[in-house]
Amino acid sequence: MFSDEGLVTKSFEDMRLEIESLRGEAAKLRVEHDAALQRIEELRGESVDTRQSDPEKAELIWLEAERLCEESKELLRKSVENTLRAGEVKRRLDIRAQLEAIDGSDEIWKKAVRAGRS
Repeated sequence: MFSDEGLVTKSFEDMRLEIESLRGEAAKLRVEHDAALQRIEELRGESVDTRQSDPEKAELIWLEAERLCEESKELLRKSVENTLRAGEVKRRLDIRAQLEAIDGSDEIWKKAVRAGRS
């Protein structure tokens, strides 16, 4: 039921690399999405222009635009998902840094208390 995958301790560097990787992939997917949107507009225009001379070809072009539209939605979904995952890893990284800072200050207080008794 539960996966141990989420319980693996990662180094700060591993987490930073994961964030960079997720953000990079999200940006790449977003560029692909934007290119697909541009191509969809071109195909739809071509379909409208072709409608009078070759209705069957126009329909095929329109269907290709619709297929590409579905693909572009999936690209955008994956881009957003990667951005959210990167944000989640960043949040965990920030929390870990705060916990380690607290752990360090706790040790400093213990040393100060011991030094005060001497």
